[in-house]
Amino acid sequence: MKQGFIAVILAGFMVTPALAQSSVKLTTLDWCPYTCVTAPDGGFSTVIVKEAFKAAGYTAEVEFLPWQRAVLMAKDSKDVAGYYPEYPGEVEGFTLSPAIGAGPLGLILRKGAPVPAPTVEGLKALKLGTVTGYINSSQVAAAISAGLKPESVSDDVTNIRKLAAGRIDAAEIDQFVFGHLLKTDPKLADVKTDVVFALPLEEKSLHVAFNTTDYGKKLAAIFAEGLAKVDTKGLQQKYFAAAR
Repeated sequence: MKQGFIAVILAGFMVTPALAQSSVKLTTLDWCPYTCVTAPDGGFSTVIVKEAFKAAGYTAEVEFLPWQRAVLMAKDSKDVAGYYPEYPGEVEGFTLSPAIGAGPLGLILRKGAPVPAPTVEGLKALKLGTVTGYINSSQVAAAISAGLKPESVSDDVTNIRKLAAGRIDAAEIDQFVFGHLLKTDPKLADVKTDVVFALPLEEKSLHVAFNTTDYGKKLAAIFAEGLAKVDTKGLQQKYFAAAR
């Protein structure tokens, strides 16, 4: 992405000097391109979070941690207001913000393989790879409830390599995460032309999970006010178009 792209788009936001002293701490994981510890802007979700707080007169401080630790550090904390990104649904001890973007979940296949039907029966017929701890699309979740037994691994890269080697028929992954991994991970250099994102299943909204302490509730309300001033959908389209 071109340097200064987000700054130019959002140059119209003004923050008063008094409010500019306020800050809030959040946790996240390294899950590029949404949250990237190595990216100057921190990834798309980080850009939205920071701009929403900026619009409300706050500065967001973000700490990158392993996922479970990021969640635990934010829960019942008086110093950390919450974590992100989180998929929609009930999360014990947290309330979710309005959407800060959306992630397209689907299946990757070997290049040239027949595309399965996005139905319970179509998915049940697959030897399907998933990632431990990740939330599945509603279609895959329904197939699991109906008897599908996916092969779960610790990360997306492992699934991509298993798929390329023919050890599984398909793997579930976020489309933008898949594209980023193919472009940046050297462990996939020899297989990146062998696998394709072939079956979109569900676009899941992404959210900030604020804890239910008085501090978390206060910051959740402030964040919602700031987020209402940010064109999240428009920025997502431009962000990922510029990153291609």
